[in-house]
Amino acid sequence: MSSRARIVVPALFLSLCSAGCPDAGGGATPPAFDAERAWKGLLHQVEIGPRPSGTPANETCRQWIESELRGMGLEPARETFTDKTPAGDIQFSNVYAELPGTDPKAGWIFVGSHFDTKRMSFRFVGANDGASSTAALIEVARSIAQGGKRAIGYRFVFFDGEEAIREEWLGDDNTYGSRHHVKVLRENGRLDSLRAFVLLDMVGDKDLKLTSDTLSDRKLMETFTKAARDIGLGRHVGGKSMEVRDDHVPFLMARVRAVDLIDFDFGPNNAYWHTDKDTVENCSKESLDAIGRITLRGLADLEASLAPR
Repeated sequence: MSSRARIVVPALFLSLCSAGCPDAGGGATPPAFDAERAWKGLLHQVEIGPRPSGTPANETCRQWIESELRGMGLEPARETFTDKTPAGDIQFSNVYAELPGTDPKAGWIFVGSHFDTKRMSFRFVGANDGASSTAALIEVARSIAQGGKRAIGYRFVFFDGEEAIREEWLGDDNTYGSRHHVKVLRENGRLDSLRAFVLLDMVGDKDLKLTSDTLSDRKLMETFTKAARDIGLGRHVGGKSMEVRDDHVPFLMARVRAVDLIDFDFGPNNAYWHTDKDTVENCSKESLDAIGRITLRGLADLEASLAPR
């Protein structure tokens, strides 16, 4: 991420209750979010090291994501493209996997994260900014996949090239992967079947409190905020209200309902963002557990709201 703020741009059910808890999404109840496994996923990415787009480490991370998806019974697909950047032409490659729904008319929900880290003059490992949301999304996908098929379909997408190549977020020097993904969706006619896009980013902060992003679809934000409160995690939502630029913006620009679940206040006054303080020591397994549970409950409620009445 680069300065993502201050601009204006034109089912499933987590088993949080006892056995026999009703399924809001109308399908099989998935297992609970595996925070321990998510934490190990965060650690693994940090061990890879800095993972900027176009580097061998970025490819290593991508292969790990693909391996994790295959391990849960999903078939990963690559979306490879080359784009012009301030550093010259760079090859990017998104990864996604799908769990088709049982009702073709129900459409799709996409859930995403970026896995690249920002190019820095120092060793930037992106424990929070890149690794946390990627680890959380893998475990969200695992929970949904193990819960069986739903009426609605899911695509889990891991974007390359969210970060700006330059120090500042300017023009099109950002969101390379998500912009390309939306372009392909438009070209192949998939946008019309996309009911919602849910983005995870910077969700590992020890003091997790999701920003109230004013660019996000208001009703979607309310869905996930209410979900958090309903399962006793209200302390993690209702953070500072501000506009945030992120991988949800290309979807919003394509008139897709989208929400960014992000804590854009990492460290005191966001002091750890894009610094050498973005390390494992400033993240926590408890925060990954919270975002996983909030995401799964919010998706269950979203599924219920999209179901035919």
